[in-house]
Amino acid sequence: MAKVLRILSVAALLVAVVAGCGDAAPQRSTAGGVPRALARQWEAQASAIADAARAGQDCEAKRLARSLRAEVRAKRQELPLRLRAPLVTGVNALAGRITCVPPTTSPKPKPPPKPDHGHKKHGHGDHHGDGDHGGEGP
Repeated sequence: MAKVLRILSVAALLVAVVAGCGDAAPQRSTAGGVPRALARQWEAQASAIADAARAGQDCEAKRLARSLRAEVRAKRQELPLRLRAPLVTGVNALAGRITCVPPTTSPKPKPPPKPDHGHKKHGHGDHHGDGDHGGEGP
């Protein structure tokens, strides 16, 4: 539970930083914040990560966090200097805190061999004779 709370707190921090920076103008906030489209997209992604973590879907949360981290890194030049470090640090921490342990599938055990009940096994090639199987011949 503590792990989920840490993930949720980092995701909430990201949402707060991004959401507070992209609402003023269509492309950029007046204070030189995150472009509005990026802010909305990253806010939605951070919320999806938190939802997946809360639901116990760690592998999905990890996948989403890695995707968000890649997007923030790719767009960091579009961010104001004062926000680059907190956002990049936050997405790195978020992706690093989530652990994904895929479910293991163990192979099904082989069924035990059938008992032979004292019967002698006969192969198909164990017939004697020239192919006459006891029927009336021509």
